Amino acid sequence: MDIKDYFFLIFMDQEYILIPHSHLDALEKLAIDTLPNESCAILLGKGSSTKPVVEYILPMNNSSHSSIEFTIDADDLYHAYNKARLMNLDIISIFHSHPSQPIPSDMDKIFMLINPVVWIIYSTSSRSFKAFIFDNLDQIQEISILPIKD
Repeated sequence: MDIKDYFFLIFMDQEYILIPHSHLDALEKLAIDTLPNESCAILLGKGSSTKPVVEYILPMNNSSHSSIEFTIDADDLYHAYNKARLMNLDIISIFHSHPSQPIPSDMDKIFMLINPVVWIIYSTSSRSFKAFIFDNLDQIQEISILPIKD
């Protein structure tokens, strides 16, 4: 990150997640390669609760094999938490794709309450990303995805 990027981030007053360009490309490829099913991944990194930086992607298997929902098996989730611990990183985001617009479904909203991290959704129809969190009032808030240089 160069000095201009650094000062830009200091003075922002909205929440965001920082993701290297190569990781965004990898997530888009995962979503396209997994069609017609939804894709899913666990994103690892370090950072405060409002300034997470994605450092590593763990692609997950959608055990639902569905185009309208995703499920990560408990064993896969356990391995993701273990890998994060071994890498001294945190699970900072859950990624998945939608065949429609990149907004949380009713099922996503339920799981967002259980998994209070940033949720990133990629739309395979509009080819766009959006990120969401629950705020302090348990309302869904869209946050910015800020691509950074690798």
